[in-house]
Amino acid sequence: MVYTFYMTKQKSDIQTFQKNKFYNFQDMGIFYIISLLAPYVISLLLILICQMVVSSGVPKEQLNESVVYTIFSTLCSPVAFAIVFFAFNKVKKVSFSAAKVNFKIGVANTAICFAVSLICVFGMQYLVGGVDYLLEQGGYDLQAIALPMDHAGWLVLGLILMAVLPAIFEELIFRGVLLNGLRRGLGDITALFISALMFALMHGSIQQLLYPFALGLVLGWLAMRTGSTFTSMLVHFLNNAIVIIVNYFSVRHGLDMSISYTSAWVWVLAVALAVVAGVLIYIIERFYFKGKNQIEEQDFCENNENRPQKSIKNAPISLWVAIGVGVIVFIIGTAIGFMPQPA
Repeated sequence: MVYTFYMTKQKSDIQTFQKNKFYNFQDMGIFYIISLLAPYVISLLLILICQMVVSSGVPKEQLNESVVYTIFSTLCSPVAFAIVFFAFNKVKKVSFSAAKVNFKIGVANTAICFAVSLICVFGMQYLVGGVDYLLEQGGYDLQAIALPMDHAGWLVLGLILMAVLPAIFEELIFRGVLLNGLRRGLGDITALFISALMFALMHGSIQQLLYPFALGLVLGWLAMRTGSTFTSMLVHFLNNAIVIIVNYFSVRHGLDMSISYTSAWVWVLAVALAVVAGVLIYIIERFYFKGKNQIEEQDFCENNENRPQKSIKNAPISLWVAIGVGVIVFIIGTAIGFMPQPA
């Protein structure tokens, strides 16, 4: 009898697991809050460890400027996102296939990913630089984690820490879980914009608002049109990798890539390139994807009777609370950036 009960329970558990092929729309608010705060928890643990190191006699300035500290600081977000993603799937008994990471995207889609990456980086770089210039003129501290780039070994490490890991785990969180989960209750367009907003707010500062939001729209659009989160991972990786590689060669060869934004023509060029980038994305949508969503409606429900009504009115209070928490984190991060820095 005990054996029969055990086997029945095991079979029931397996059936329950197999039924959870999709992320629950109602869970997305809580999931975002946890994902948003998890990197800060990991960072706090790192700070506590650093305090212990300082108390052992290591100068604080030496620790802050060490490459080891920079490496561990860079790892905080990817490690936190990895823990949240796998723990969430385990607790909710959701199959990892729900994140729709399909590696078989085809040659044409791969080429499109490379093209979109180049369009995003070179189409937005001057406008993003202009925003950074205005913020710096307003007293904002432009914060950036930077590794030494004086030889190829640092380039490889930089690509792993700042391109490979963020591309994998940020995409699993924001396109794999959030976008797919939000689409079940909000529909494609609303889910796309809200997930991009969540992605931008996650960066926690006004400096990292414009480009992450625009990039979040592009990454979500690609994930939906190709039916695979792997395409957004690829573009995310290429986007970061291009910046890192360009920075590497500029450092190695002593190239000055700074631009003066005191000229009106630079601003005209920045806006024009951003517009051209938008037009090129539209052309790809219009003539390559032809507006067709390759994740079909039946992918989100097993039959028409269970099809969820897609409306912003159905959004649970937890989702609005989550966005509110994201806004608070964004405001705090922005305020810290405007604070006078110690000499």
